[in-house]
Amino acid sequence: MNLFYKASFAYILITSFILGIVLSFVFSFLEPQVLHSATVEDQITVNLNVLPEISFQTTAIDVILATMSAAGGVASDGAVQVVVSTNNTAGYSMSIKASSTPALQGVTQSGSIPDYAPSLPNVPDYSFTTPTNVARFGYTVSASTTSDLDSSFLDNGANTCNVGSNDTGGTQTCWLNLSTTNKTIINRPSATLSSGATTTIAFKLDMTPNPVPNISADIYTATTTLTAAMN
Repeated sequence: MNLFYKASFAYILITSFILGIVLSFVFSFLEPQVLHSATVEDQITVNLNVLPEISFQTTAIDVILATMSAAGGVASDGAVQVVVSTNNTAGYSMSIKASSTPALQGVTQSGSIPDYAPSLPNVPDYSFTTPTNVARFGYTVSASTTSDLDSSFLDNGANTCNVGSNDTGGTQTCWLNLSTTNKTIINRPSATLSSGATTTIAFKLDMTPNPVPNISADIYTATTTLTAAMN
């Protein structure tokens, strides 16, 4: 009898031991995270691609110069502002060109008014100068951030453009003629604020008395195109 109980007890011990090992193996296989750690971690990466964009925030309005006599002896000017915004980290450039040469063309009489003639080709004159018996039409540029200006419209703070880092006279200095070829007027190396960057373009017509060639009585129009592009 004692032998029977001893054998049964030994059997139960061995069976329990084996069953414990099997259960431990199964549990560790099915629930590794519970056995090895009380918490688990995973990572999620969110990717977003923001494209660079550029836009005119304001629409350029037409400039109307004051009515003047064909006999000359008067000057007329006007200006327009445009605002450009971009999120491009390399900034943007802006250029201007005219649709014709000369830029200011008569609507009905097929006449024209000569373009401004700077002392050096493609280099703005610090002051708008008009010789005797001459009519001239030109433009200049100023910017809300002076360093945005193309270097040709910057001056030395005294009397010369295309040198220095100043915009001394704003829209009163550094005059140039319009061309049918794009002329860079702004070159900004960084993104703008959300409010954009403002550029002012001023146009001026000056006629000394009795200009030659004669200026016919007419309505004169200059069509210009501004192009802003990301750098």
